[in-house]
Amino acid sequence: MISKKPKIVQLVDSLSMGGTERMSVNIANSLTEIGIESGLIVTRESGGLEEYLNPAVKKRIFNKRGKFDVFTFFKILKHLRSESPQVLHAHQTSIFWAVLLKKFLPKTRLVWHDHFGMSEQLDQYPRKEMDWLISSIDVVVTVNEKIEAYWKNRFPVMKDSIYFIENFSGKWNINPKREIDSVFKMINIANFREQKDQITLIRSLKGLKEKIGNYKVYFLGEFVEKSWFKKVEKEIVDQGLQETTEIVGPVVNVTPYIEMAHVGILSSESEGLPVALLEYGMGALPTIATNVGQCADVLGQGQFGELIPVKSPEALHQAILNIFNNYSKAIEKGYLFQKQTEENYGSVNFFKKYLPIALPDFMVKKAYPQPA
Repeated sequence: MISKKPKIVQLVDSLSMGGTERMSVNIANSLTEIGIESGLIVTRESGGLEEYLNPAVKKRIFNKRGKFDVFTFFKILKHLRSESPQVLHAHQTSIFWAVLLKKFLPKTRLVWHDHFGMSEQLDQYPRKEMDWLISSIDVVVTVNEKIEAYWKNRFPVMKDSIYFIENFSGKWNINPKREIDSVFKMINIANFREQKDQITLIRSLKGLKEKIGNYKVYFLGEFVEKSWFKKVEKEIVDQGLQETTEIVGPVVNVTPYIEMAHVGILSSESEGLPVALLEYGMGALPTIATNVGQCADVLGQGQFGELIPVKSPEALHQAILNIFNNYSKAIEKGYLFQKQTEENYGSVNFFKKYLPIALPDFMVKKAYPQPA
C-alpha cells in the first residue's frame, strides 16, 4: 500500500491538436478527480490543448530542440527527481527519452502508451528500436487489439505486461437537437496526413448536391503533412467543390462544430482508436467511419453508425445518402452511440483497467470520474 498520495507524471511531445495529445490531457485531468497527483511534462512545445488542462495538473513545458538536446534532458530529469513520481507514463515517441530517464529513476514505474495509428500496416512499420527499449518498460498500453497482439507476439516475455485499454473522450455537456435545415453539414476531424485520407471524402461528394441539395463539409485538423494538405486543396479545386467545402484548419474547441453538424465522418485508411470518433459519440452525432483499427467496435459493428471500406468514395457517397434519407433513424443511432461511448469509452472504463497495472499497490479512495 502506498502511504502517501500517489503521483503519475506523463511525458508527451506537444499539446497540439492530435489524438495522442488529447488523451494525455484527458488522463491528466481525470487523475486529479480520483485522488492521484497529476503531472504533465511537455517536451517540445505547447499547443491549443493547454487551455483545457485542469489547474490542478502540474504541468511543465520544455522546448526540446532535438533528440540530442542534452541540456533539456537534464532539466527534465531534475524536475522528475524533485517530483519522485510512482509512474512515468510516456506517450508514443516520448518513450525514447522516457527510457533514458528511467535509468536515473529506478524506483519509478515506466508505462508506454502506444497510439500508433497505422495498425493496418504494422508489419510495414516494425519500429526496430523497440528491441532495445522494451526491457526498460514495465507496462505497455495499446489503443487497439491489433497493436496489443502484435507486441505480445513480438515480445512474448512481456505478454503479461501488455494491455489494450480503450481511449476515452473528455466530458461533454451537450445534448443537441438536430434537424436538417437549408444546408446539410458534415465535419471531418482529422489532421491533414495521408493516413487520414481526406481525398476519399472529397471524391465521395461528386454528384451529391443533385441528390440532397445544399451541403457543406468542414475539415478540422492541423496541417501535419504539408504535401498531403496541398493534394487535398488541389483535389477540392479539381472536383469543383470550393463552394461546398471549407478547410477550417486546427480548432481547439471542436464542440461547436459537433453541435452544428448533421454527420461526422472519418475516411482514414488506418487508425488505432481515434479520439475524434469518441468525440462524435459523446456529441450523439450520426457517424460514418471506415472499418479500420477499433472503429467497428466503437460503432458496435455498425449498430451505432455507418461502417464503410477504405478508399471507397462510392461506399462513402452511399453512406451519406443513407443518413440523409433516413435522418430520424440516424439521430436514434446517434443517441445510442452516445450511450455506448459513455459506458464503454469513458474515463471510468479506462481507469478501472489502467490503475491496477500502473499502480498495483494503490487503492482508489475516491469514486472513479463519472461520465457527463
